[in-house]
Amino acid sequence: WLSALESTKWLQHLSVMLKAAVLVSSAVDREGRPVLVHCSDGWDRTPQIVALAKILLDPYYRTMEGFQVLVESDWLDFGHKFGDRCGHQEKVEDQNEQCPVFLQWLDAVHQLLKQFPCLFEFNEAFLVR
Repeated sequence: WLSALESTKWLQHLSVMLKAAVLVSSAVDREGRPVLVHCSDGWDRTPQIVALAKILLDPYYRTMEGFQVLVESDWLDFGHKFGDRCGHQEKVEDQNEQCPVFLQWLDAVHQLLKQFPCLFEFNEAFLVR
């Protein structure tokens, strides 16, 4: 099972995502620099990194209300392609469009929650729900 997990590079993706969010947060908070985050097409890595950075920078997003606002603004309103990425559409035109981007982000939030449980108003059950 661990070999199968390793072959997906899931943990490497989480590590890169978290490092990028820490880099963004540090630039904004410690160095007072503006930051532009944009992945190759802007649909996947961009909301992952920006939403994680917001969680790191602002305790409001670590509340239940703030987390809901964050998901709505950075994922739903941003226009994340949930249907394409999750493969929930009836006619999937391109199988290569499937990627668990939102689930990866939730896992990264979970990792932060495990490391800093006292800084969050919610717990794992909230993320699962």
